[in-house]
Amino acid sequence: MPTLGGPNSTVTTRFNTALEQSLQLIAAGNVAAQRPAPVAIDLNAVSKTVLTAIDPKTTIMRRGLSVIRVPAWIVAEIGEDFNEVMAYPKIDLPMYQPLSDRSVERLLPNINKIARNSVTLMETNQRFIEAYMVGLNHEFARKLLWREYPTDQRGSYFRQFWSVGDTINSEGVSEDALKETLYDIPEIDRWAPTSALGDHNNRAAPGEAARPQAVLIIRGELLKKYPNTVIFAQHAKMTGDLREPDWLTAEEEKNPPRSKTRTPLYQARPVDDLFFFGFDLTIDEVKGTGGDPGWYFVLQERPGEARFGLEESRTAPIETFDDVCWNDAMPGIKSGQFLSAGALSSMGFTEPSSVSDPPKHDQWTDDRRVNTASVSSARWAYMLLRQPVMVAVHADEMLAENRP
Repeated sequence: MPTLGGPNSTVTTRFNTALEQSLQLIAAGNVAAQRPAPVAIDLNAVSKTVLTAIDPKTTIMRRGLSVIRVPAWIVAEIGEDFNEVMAYPKIDLPMYQPLSDRSVERLLPNINKIARNSVTLMETNQRFIEAYMVGLNHEFARKLLWREYPTDQRGSYFRQFWSVGDTINSEGVSEDALKETLYDIPEIDRWAPTSALGDHNNRAAPGEAARPQAVLIIRGELLKKYPNTVIFAQHAKMTGDLREPDWLTAEEEKNPPRSKTRTPLYQARPVDDLFFFGFDLTIDEVKGTGGDPGWYFVLQERPGEARFGLEESRTAPIETFDDVCWNDAMPGIKSGQFLSAGALSSMGFTEPSSVSDPPKHDQWTDDRRVNTASVSSARWAYMLLRQPVMVAVHADEMLAENRP
């Protein structure tokens, strides 16, 4: 029979130890198996943190700066702002031409109603120009993307609608600076999101509202026959009840003030006999409002281009050689036919009735001296040389009387 109170055997001791450790293991396992209470996660904050951490603008910049030695002042200037370089082709061709080549009616509806051998005024439609240029740039960006050109499609490839090839660099600025002032629209990626079509005239001064500009339209053979005709706008003045051009003084001709004379900003020639000339003036300004006498549009034959001939006909007496017509030279002769060397050997001149006109009277005096000179090539050249012609038409004469 077993007895109580004796010492444990080796086996018993090891069994007791194992049982104790087993209970401790079970207790520790119960503690470890307990699930903690769920913790709420801010998914918005997590997503923003992840996107910021993997943003190529940040990661590529940091990676590049870690392997490329860049001066500290450049790193400080660049900071964390890292964008692709906006390098894109710039095409400065006047884009009205492709439009009119497809259909001139798209450029100017009812263009056939402009009478031949006439001058008139119209105003620009800036909304149409901007809509056309935006669509043009958008389609060209798509084409570049399709051709795998490295582009972010933000480029403004076309900014020139009108032709500015005849513009004179009077300010002496660089070619790039001059181009920037002549573009019809600013870079499209700089347009304010809240702006509207028609608000982006690149020639308007900062803060100045966009306004339609006056366009002088000339149709006929005149500019085809005399392509170097000088065209400009001249401010008018009132002399009593008479309205006349306010011509420049000798001093003003050295540096013509814009308040008195304007040259065309741009031009276009959609068809062979139709010419557009755009001015930095509104229709109301050229017509004259609020007591202002308005503006004249002047067509002037270039003085340095000599022109020889005789008048077709005359109704007044001959005062100078400028008044001599073909019939005076030889009765029955027509313009373009040959004259004999003895024709116009001596002409009878009538003294100008208005001696108060010094240029006219001086010309009469000089012509009388040449009239009595012996026949020579120099005398013929003097007699047949035509004085430069200039025509000034006020804007009010080209606009409808009932215009509001």
